[in-house]
Amino acid sequence: MPAFPIALARVIHSQLRGRPVAVAPLNSERALLQSVSSEAAAEGVHVGTPIYHARRSCPSLIVIAPDPHLMARGSQALMELSAEFTPMVEPGAGRVFLDVTASRRLFGPARDVAARLEKSIAGELGLEAMAGAGGNKLVSRVAADTMREPGVYDVFHGAERPFLAPFPVSVLPGVGESRQTLLFRDLNLKLVQEVAALSVPQLRLAVGPFAPLLHDRACGIDRSPVQPPRMSTEIVEEGLLEQEENDDAILLSELLRLVEGCGLRLRRLRKGARKITLSVIYADGVTQQGKKVLPVPASLDLPLLAAVEELFFATCKRRQRVKSLRLSCDQVAEDAGQMDLFAVVPAQVSRKESDLQETLDLLREKHGKNAVRWGKGLAARREATVASEAPPEWDPEQNKYMTVTKN
Repeated sequence: MPAFPIALARVIHSQLRGRPVAVAPLNSERALLQSVSSEAAAEGVHVGTPIYHARRSCPSLIVIAPDPHLMARGSQALMELSAEFTPMVEPGAGRVFLDVTASRRLFGPARDVAARLEKSIAGELGLEAMAGAGGNKLVSRVAADTMREPGVYDVFHGAERPFLAPFPVSVLPGVGESRQTLLFRDLNLKLVQEVAALSVPQLRLAVGPFAPLLHDRACGIDRSPVQPPRMSTEIVEEGLLEQEENDDAILLSELLRLVEGCGLRLRRLRKGARKITLSVIYADGVTQQGKKVLPVPASLDLPLLAAVEELFFATCKRRQRVKSLRLSCDQVAEDAGQMDLFAVVPAQVSRKESDLQETLDLLREKHGKNAVRWGKGLAARREATVASEAPPEWDPEQNKYMTVTKN
């Protein structure tokens, strides 16, 4: 899907359709564009251009902030649709690779699977997809990128080298700006067919050890397999605020909810986290991330909350309102239950706190997760309730009682 973030935004906001749109953080006019629609590209706007420069080329350009939650939902939906045809699905940035070798008897050749998947994406997600079918990931990717309208580009077996021949060398993986400049300067190679015509020793003079792999790719040979996502031990909790906030009490209350979710999942696995990562996503699309390695594995709410709060104040330093928070607990392979007989028990994992946490988990499992709450999680809600329930006061100028909000 070309310009995947913009395509997802257009599904929700119809007013963006048919107009030049770009995605970039809104914190500065010097921020670089991350994605550009075809309408904006036609006006001379490109990815990596500063916002102020792009507006000069296209005054009607609409710049929207990145939306990580929308991207995650769109990518997950794309993976689920692809998994209906084969379990061998590798996700990418706005694209997926499918290995349908074992699905031929059930769904037919690759071009048929690509056509059915393209129709499923259009019907279920409302997105236009370009599909490429080929003998490997390189050929199928280039075939999909050449499409300008939804459809399927099928590259027959044995036609990989002539198919890639007229393309610029930049389509080959591993040929970035530096290597591309090197090829232009030293060997005057601009097209893939010119690279394929050279021998490996000749290419080694320009690109060194990368020469054999570059020659294979120029000939349409790609041995990299389709790799499904690996099972991760990372535990993640995300929270999208009902409205953008910069009140620390409300943000810490949301953080406590994320900590409770991560802690409960860790305790069910009888594991502890050694590393926590906090991502703060602001309303203007900027994301700040902080990481902290804990001295001992933690799974109880209070030790985790203390570490997360410290990480929050070290990470969240902007005055901009916060849109969402993401908490990740990693390195959870170590047991947080039975400890060594002669190990020194740290203060934050005392027996009393462990028993208290176990009791809270039992009560929440029996009566619901909101049956027992930590006071910090109720502080922000209590302040809002007190403000909304303030008694009316007499206003002599208006000659009537007026409701005054007090904080």
